[in-house]
Amino acid sequence: MRTKPFLQSAIAASMLFGCGMLVSCNFTVNGSVTTETSPDSDTVIIKITSNATTAPLDETDSIEVEEEEVSGGYSMKDMVGIYDTDNNDRLCFDSDGTGSSGIIGSLNFTSFEYSVEGNEIVMIWGDGEETRLKIRNGGKAIYWPEDDLTFIKEEDE
Repeated sequence: MRTKPFLQSAIAASMLFGCGMLVSCNFTVNGSVTTETSPDSDTVIIKITSNATTAPLDETDSIEVEEEEVSGGYSMKDMVGIYDTDNNDRLCFDSDGTGSSGIIGSLNFTSFEYSVEGNEIVMIWGDGEETRLKIRNGGKAIYWPEDDLTFIKEEDE
């Protein structure tokens, strides 16, 4: 029964190699390369400007790259979804950095903006108050320490 550990090791090694491939890119440019990031977005924009005497590159020549997990943390893309507690409390996170909080079945809810910092979700309420939630279980659960609540992500069907 040595094939199972070998297969698991081979899969783990290929996953590590694959992740390394996603992060490392080598290229040469006769010009300059600049990047722009936005604190409220998961997008990195790479702009390439030519030093050649021909016409400069236009806007269609820029490359947009989705930013994945940074430093072992999570991205907003990872957190998008609906999270519920056993007490019918609900948190919804949208991909644009906004979300809502309420009770399942209620028409009353509170909107907020959020960002993801490492293993935490930082929620900014309308009055500017900040709440920090802990991301757990690979993004499948969120813990709200102030209220001692654990929210579980709804699974896609």
